[in-house]
Amino acid sequence: MNFVEGCAECQRLSGLYEAATLEWFRVQSQLGIAECLRDSEASAGIVAELAAIAKRRQNLRDSLAEHVAQDHPARTLTAG
Repeated sequence: MNFVEGCAECQRLSGLYEAATLEWFRVQSQLGIAECLRDSEASAGIVAELAAIAKRRQNLRDSLAEHVAQDHPARTLTAG
């Protein structure tokens, strides 16, 4: 992810994104267990939770990109 070192908002958004990513992996593991146990009800709930986490991660990526574009425009021009 593109962020500026030393910027408190970049660090905050990046930290939230990292936490959401770790949560996604934890829940993904739960899905694997539910599928092994053939627990379709639990699997369906976990899939819905994964979708919500994925949406939150995308929103955080978008927020960070918007922040960088607005508050660090020089960084946006050099980002690749």
